[in-house]
Amino acid sequence: MKRTVRLGLSAVMGLSAALLAWSAVAGAHAEAEQASRRALERYGGDVTRVCVALREIEPGDEISEGNVKVVEWVSSLMPEDALTSMGDASGLVATARIPAHTPLAKAHFLRDERVVQVPRGTVAISVASDAEHAVGGSLARGDEVDVYVADASVADRLTRAEVLDTSVLADGGGDLSWVTLAVDASAVRDVLAATTRGEVTLVLPGASASREAARSERANNEGSEG
Repeated sequence: MKRTVRLGLSAVMGLSAALLAWSAVAGAHAEAEQASRRALERYGGDVTRVCVALREIEPGDEISEGNVKVVEWVSSLMPEDALTSMGDASGLVATARIPAHTPLAKAHFLRDERVVQVPRGTVAISVASDAEHAVGGSLARGDEVDVYVADASVADRLTRAEVLDTSVLADGGGDLSWVTLAVDASAVRDVLAATTRGEVTLVLPGASASREAARSERANNEGSEG
């Protein structure tokens, strides 16, 4: 096949793909407009401009002009927390399924703080702990800590981890009894093994140097006493 013919076919195929994509978007916009008109014809009354899903939006999808359009909607049929402009909706990430042609509401984007969000590339592990071994129990979600395991008189740093939750945060108070950590997948085995070997201690990175100095001082004192 001649080069000019191949180039011509490629151009035609590219144009066809672009037309199909445009047709799909235009069709979605037309369907949203039709849904709006049907609601107006059936219920009448005052109207308000509102963000409407052009297609079904799944949890985790980000809102943009590609999946949402602002149309006129019957005010009495809108949710109280409806989003009325792309400025309000653009960039939000859905946490619930939004059916096609449905007005967007704040409820579609709520995040349950009690649900543990595990960062990509990590594994959530819960370890038993108390205030003495977890910076006085004052850990907050998102804190980065160094994980140490104490075996006899030796303490080894295993890995750095992110605090996802604690018993104090989950219960709204009380004594610390467990901490859930986001640990790199490569360190999971070591951390799990450590919980069976000895006491796991969580240290804020800024406090690591002080802790090491204190341990060295104790070792020196024990040596002088001997």
